[in-house]
Amino acid sequence: MALRYALLLIGLVVVAVVVFHTFDLARLRRRGRDGVAVPPAAPMPAPRLEPVAGLDFDPSLQDVTEKRGLEVDPDIEVPIASLRNTMQEELETLEEVATMPLNLDAGLRKPARYADLGRPALPDEKIDFILRLPADSTVMRDVALGVYKQHEYDLNKPHRLYGCRADSDMWSELQHDSQRMRYSDLALSIQLVDARGPVDDSELHTFSQVGLALADALHRRTQFSMAFEEALARAKELHQFCDTFDVIAAVHVVAPEGQKFKGQLLDHAARKLGMQWGARSIFHMKNEFSPGCRHLFSLANLSGSGDFPAGQWERFQTAGLTFFMSVPCAHRPAAVFDKMVSAAQVLAETLGGSLQDQARRPLSKEGIAVIRHQIEVIEEKMRADSIVPGSQTALRLFADDTVD
Repeated sequence: MALRYALLLIGLVVVAVVVFHTFDLARLRRRGRDGVAVPPAAPMPAPRLEPVAGLDFDPSLQDVTEKRGLEVDPDIEVPIASLRNTMQEELETLEEVATMPLNLDAGLRKPARYADLGRPALPDEKIDFILRLPADSTVMRDVALGVYKQHEYDLNKPHRLYGCRADSDMWSELQHDSQRMRYSDLALSIQLVDARGPVDDSELHTFSQVGLALADALHRRTQFSMAFEEALARAKELHQFCDTFDVIAAVHVVAPEGQKFKGQLLDHAARKLGMQWGARSIFHMKNEFSPGCRHLFSLANLSGSGDFPAGQWERFQTAGLTFFMSVPCAHRPAAVFDKMVSAAQVLAETLGGSLQDQARRPLSKEGIAVIRHQIEVIEEKMRADSIVPGSQTALRLFADDTVD
């Protein structure tokens, strides 16, 4: 009952925020039409909920153009029932946040932030090949990690060492624990596919040698999660899955023929929309509370390398801009697409431009609905394969996971 009232209160807060945001966007549209430069938004001191370090989506414009995009296909029929209510999706996201299990870790690390609550404390059986290392005795964190570090340089695919804490029976990743932590069981994992492709027989053999060396040094038994042949087959399936769903949704904002957008007005308008300057020298809409990667969507220059010249807005001009998002890395990607389209429409009105799709064709309401439907289909198919867009599993497959 208490949870129901809490969710109701959260819903009321969301409604108030949406109303205020709508009013603010309307005011921005009026000022843009009147030719008045929009001043930079005043910084708002709000609590920051950082995502898991290293899980991000910061591609260059070249990376974006090389990925498969969603285009407007007139032959695609969009069922009216598929156009979900955005507010309902927001409330469902808030409900997921409210019902997520709390991290009760009493270790010496600083308190976990929202996205850290979803950090995997166990290998992911959907995408990992796992070697379990049980024993009747315990081992100190630095002893196990020291042996592991001596051999892990031979592994190319993402890999991790996990341990079951002797004091609580909770699993965690060793490199994030305190030096005084002691473990009963251990588990070593390697990701079956990454941006370079699926794991091969040679890599699995190397992984097994690293695991056996760890087992010998620590006097532990070994148990693989599956046979090598099964792991190789699963890796190929995951590779095909990634090829199918590694999709970018983009909306271009283009200046009238023969004209260009002024840099100073662009900078002011983007910041007024709530976007922040960041990685790759482009703008990002930060993800403040939802699961998924830290950026909901980004804004890049449509020409050149895609970046903007920081501190040179008075001299900068461009004929086009592009909003883009990673569909598999976004939690409830259709709702994120709605937000991105809304931002693109406001920016187009403010700067005096028009919307185009990724094929540089005029983008109508019907075209937007077609792209949104394609995103909904992608989400449904990913969920059918038990990999939810924006989940930790999806982020490990589709986002940059090179830094911990």
